[in-house]
Amino acid sequence: MVVVPSPPPPPKEPYVIEDGGLYIMPIAWLNRAQPTLEAGHAATGPGVYDFGGHAKLGLGGEIGIPAGRANTLKLSYFRIQGNSAQTLTNPTTLFSQAYLAGDFVSATVKIQNIKLSWDYLSYTWHKPKTAIHLKTLYEVQYVNTAINTAAPLLPVTSDASGNVNDNTASGTKSIVLPTFGMAMGSQLNKWFRWDIRGSGFGFPHHSVIGDVSATMALRLGKVELVAGERLYYFRTSSKADLYVKDTLQGVYGGLRFAWMGKQ
Repeated sequence: MVVVPSPPPPPKEPYVIEDGGLYIMPIAWLNRAQPTLEAGHAATGPGVYDFGGHAKLGLGGEIGIPAGRANTLKLSYFRIQGNSAQTLTNPTTLFSQAYLAGDFVSATVKIQNIKLSWDYLSYTWHKPKTAIHLKTLYEVQYVNTAINTAAPLLPVTSDASGNVNDNTASGTKSIVLPTFGMAMGSQLNKWFRWDIRGSGFGFPHHSVIGDVSATMALRLGKVELVAGERLYYFRTSSKADLYVKDTLQGVYGGLRFAWMGKQ
């Protein structure tokens, strides 16, 4: 009788994997924010305003905290600001302020995002020289868009009750959604690692979030030089009077300061 030896057990996962451990990372993002403000189902008048040009450099950061063996809890933030100025081609009502076709309207926008993500290690493909990790992403995201508009060439008016109309308007639109996704990454060698991830969630005719990124990192001791491409889509609920949608896309970079913790 021949006894076939049982296969060896898979290698034990390290306490933290490539992008785990305790870390902090400031980030700069060369995005192309061009949000559109449109009339929703509850609108009292026509409304559409497209921001032209490109936004300013987006700034943000990320903090990582170990959350169980080979899992990480991540808290990230970004803020993007931009300006726009155009002559309207159609009548538009923005946050209850009515503008006519031919009015010159300037606007500012600020987009902010806060994301809390639990990166759960779901599976590992062990290769001769490396390992590829598959992670499940459980997230909660908050997006806030603040917009201010003005028609500086129009005269300031007042009605019979003394109410003054200075032709300005402002308002905010926000989203809070759970998002779910997958990530895949690997340490190529002592210095380089890669990471691809995507997550999202949404309801028809309501809020939607989609978040995709690809990253390469060069490790220099406890510091990493991080660079990648990110695409972020969001749309607030179209059931409201106005809703905002945009696709933010561009390259980003950061410095990641890591304390890898117990090995």
